[in-house]
Amino acid sequence: MKAYAEVAPVLPVQGTFTYRVPEALRGRIVVGASVRVPFGGRREQGFVVALRDECGLPPEKLRSLALPRAEIPPLPSTILEFTRRMAEEYACAWGLALAAALPSSLKRRGLRTIPGLALVRDEEETRALAMDLEDRAEKRARVLRHVLELGSPVPLRTLMRRSGVSRSPIETLVKHGFLRWTRIEQEDEFLVRSRMESAPRHELNPAQRRAVERIREAVRAGSHRSFLLYGVTGSGKTEVYLRVLEEVRRRNRGAIILVPEISLTPQTCGRFLSRFPDVAVLHSSLTDATRASEWLRLLRGEARIVVGARSALFAPVRDLGLIVVDEEHEGSFKQQQSPRYHARDMAVLRGSLEGAVVVLGSATPSLESWHRVKEGCYVELRLPERAGAGTRPKVLVVDMRQEKPERGGPPVLSRRLRILLQERLRAREQAILFLNRRGFAPALFCNTCGDAVRCPDCDVAMTWHVSKGRLLCHYCRFEMRHPELCPSCGVSRPGRVGAGTEQVEAEVRRFFPEIVVARMDSDTMVSRDSYENVLEAFRRGDIDVLVGTQMIAKGLDFPRVTLVGVVAAETGLFQPDFRAGERCFQLLSQVSGRAGRGDREGLVVVQTSSPEAEPIRRAVAHDLEGFVSGELEARKALGYPPFGRLVRIVAEGREARAVEARIGKVASELQRLGVEGVEICGPAPAPLARLRGKWRFHLFCKCSGDSALEALRPSLLPLESKRAGGVRLLLDLDPVSML
Repeated sequence: MKAYAEVAPVLPVQGTFTYRVPEALRGRIVVGASVRVPFGGRREQGFVVALRDECGLPPEKLRSLALPRAEIPPLPSTILEFTRRMAEEYACAWGLALAAALPSSLKRRGLRTIPGLALVRDEEETRALAMDLEDRAEKRARVLRHVLELGSPVPLRTLMRRSGVSRSPIETLVKHGFLRWTRIEQEDEFLVRSRMESAPRHELNPAQRRAVERIREAVRAGSHRSFLLYGVTGSGKTEVYLRVLEEVRRRNRGAIILVPEISLTPQTCGRFLSRFPDVAVLHSSLTDATRASEWLRLLRGEARIVVGARSALFAPVRDLGLIVVDEEHEGSFKQQQSPRYHARDMAVLRGSLEGAVVVLGSATPSLESWHRVKEGCYVELRLPERAGAGTRPKVLVVDMRQEKPERGGPPVLSRRLRILLQERLRAREQAILFLNRRGFAPALFCNTCGDAVRCPDCDVAMTWHVSKGRLLCHYCRFEMRHPELCPSCGVSRPGRVGAGTEQVEAEVRRFFPEIVVARMDSDTMVSRDSYENVLEAFRRGDIDVLVGTQMIAKGLDFPRVTLVGVVAAETGLFQPDFRAGERCFQLLSQVSGRAGRGDREGLVVVQTSSPEAEPIRRAVAHDLEGFVSGELEARKALGYPPFGRLVRIVAEGREARAVEARIGKVASELQRLGVEGVEICGPAPAPLARLRGKWRFHLFCKCSGDSALEALRPSLLPLESKRAGGVRLLLDLDPVSML
């Protein structure tokens, strides 16, 4: 029996550490097991990555490990190797990558209830109390408002996340008798509703048949190969996945289907559940107990297919034969906490390690994927036409600079869009209005000093929400009333500037009071079922116009939608981020694809103050190849991905001078290395220079290619584990956000 264990602790530290296996645990400890180990003065979670008979260290220097209280199954060897390679690729601790592979809910898998809070007094009295607390205990007032908004009782975790507070103000409200603790039964309707959905087999068109056969050939060969499935919106990519999956299961192999979180609805999961009996689902809309149960089904081999969001990439699927990454261009496939992996790239890595075929699908593929096709890394497959009766919509551009002002400012809805809306509504058709900005107004500006009302803890303008009667910071959740006078100059009352989805909804109701309007953004989708309930009502025809942010821009298939209005196409285009143009093009192309998916012709109205901007001009012309060609040329000239690798290093802390000094020291150390092919850009204040009370500075390492990054990597590995003077360093390889 092995007496020594190599353990990767779940901490931002490099390497593994040797521990003694106590006599009582020898034979019970296996590779992949989750254990507790003494580390410094604390006991930490870790994973056993190797077992040994002998150890060269003096016995008195070794400490003993222990099994965790809960019985957690060991991770399979395939996951250990995958996470090791991931940790190397993203210069993070192996233990953190291993922790990402194990659902934390497994530790609580016996629980069927979760802690929650309930109101003690009635709603009217609680509302009055919240107003009374507004000026002297803002966080407590915020908690009470969110309990009223979410409905009593509310899960503790949901309340803390939505209100942006710690447990302290909640416990104070409980202490004073305004809230009480309760247990909430975990009800999981998601899987029940998913199983009610169906996916009847559709006749494949010639392009679909060619794509299915090419991928099946690779599956039959039993070796790794990566495909880019480029299919216009509505071209039937899902049916291609389902047909390939049939071949995978015939060969008794497993599969992972990754979908952006926002697309994981019962309808999406139901398409796979209705065709295959052994499908597990993993994503955040499931309860903790259900997630644990689904993961264990995969581990035991009771389920061989998993449908899920980014983290489902770690699922313990046996004999993996296929990985699908649908909407592979989506930024949500990039993890923002360590390990900061990109699920698209790691899907290709896992596929290569396990001899699985990888299919990346999109109507607007990322430039990285296009480049890999040109380099011969991926095989391109095309679905150039919509499946079934649908046709590509016509696009009409409205230059908002030519519109007459209304109420002293530019109109939210152009005259042309209002007329077309009226025509479609009279014909009993449906419409979608898209604006990727929530709230009523993005900012309050002072006409005297020109300053915006800003969050005291973040370097951002606060957004005005009429329904809440509050200014809200979308980063830290800080709230405040509309100030009577500008906080900066104290002279005049700040006025609203710009529009958000709340104002779009209000304008539609003003012009069309007789119709039914619904809004979908993170302010209205407050519960797990909100998203699907609204979509189901829209599907039934109970809603005439759907207003929303990017959550309505993709994955929706409603045949009666014949009009899509893009309210401000340039939103996000001018951010200090080299990917801003690509994201703008993708979002416009995706939302345009919601129109004309049935037998009625679709029309898209694009309102913009920048009709000459290249991403907008190419998107309205459905010219993906023209956009890709021009964008790749610009990226190549600047050495940006996919023609080079980027590393972003962010320093954050409470004291601005200490943060600036720390990032300056890191920059100097990297400059002194003089690694060939690496250019150090910065340091400089981050575009969001202050978030949640912490100052932020960053720098970039522009690497000319993989070899330059490999030479730099040893110097990057220790950065995140070093915290000095209250300053933390964050390391992000291949970042998708520059903010």
